Amino acid sequence: MEKSVDILDFNNNRITVYLEGFPIAFGNALRRLVLSDVPTMAVDYVYFYDNDTSVYDEIIAHRLGLLVLKSDDAIHKYGLPENCAGKSETDTNCYTQIVLEKELSNDSGSGIYVKASDLKFSDASIKPAYPDTPIVYLAPGQRIHLVAYARLGRGKEHGKWSPASASVLQYTTLVDINGEKATDECIECVSYYKEVANSLKARENTTIEYKTNINTSGLRYCEESSCKDIIKVRYDSSRLLLTVESNGSLEPQQIILEASNSLDRRVEELLEKIEKVSNA
Repeated sequence: MEKSVDILDFNNNRITVYLEGFPIAFGNALRRLVLSDVPTMAVDYVYFYDNDTSVYDEIIAHRLGLLVLKSDDAIHKYGLPENCAGKSETDTNCYTQIVLEKELSNDSGSGIYVKASDLKFSDASIKPAYPDTPIVYLAPGQRIHLVAYARLGRGKEHGKWSPASASVLQYTTLVDINGEKATDECIECVSYYKEVANSLKARENTTIEYKTNINTSGLRYCEESSCKDIIKVRYDSSRLLLTVESNGSLEPQQIILEASNSLDRRVEELLEKIEKVSNA
């Protein structure tokens, strides 16, 4: 079968890619690498100088670590985790500095929520994907001062570095229709699936392919009840749907591109090792 790739759906944080002619192992490798091997920036070290709030240092540090940071430029500017292992957080090739310093006087009328937008980054290209994310409540007379350092990491090390909130691989759904046997009961049963219902009403003998992430439980119920010998639901493993939902750190198309590059590197490394063994 000839291989083809198509983008079926794309918006600000989600992309669905149609893969035809590729083995399931390839699609599943991409799905896994999207979650585990695409690098993004996240806070890794936090140093507290003042914290008069009611929240412990460790909890604030944990919240900072889970902030989603825009990493589109950072993945090309900073060293990869394997190249920065053991490096000091003062190494600007591996880390970017983040400063938070906020204080309220005793005569302040009320407290405030310190948000991600209050963080000051040494690299302007890195910023919170969701600036209104609350970090801690600061009451009158309280002060917080900390310095944090963010670096590139991968989801396999910790979930805070995973760029995707969802990565799903599905087969496309095929519905074989024997329109000549269509009944009103069957048409009513599949009424939610407009394409199938319309083909049955037209008494067509055809196959409908769903290149979308649909819930097929209703179709399978109708197949076993009102539509026996009228419709048949199949799943084509040679036609795959890969859906990736970004958490905001990277654009969804960038995530798939980086996952593909990661797969290429792994294959090249494997081939090199096999060649060395063969030549030994």
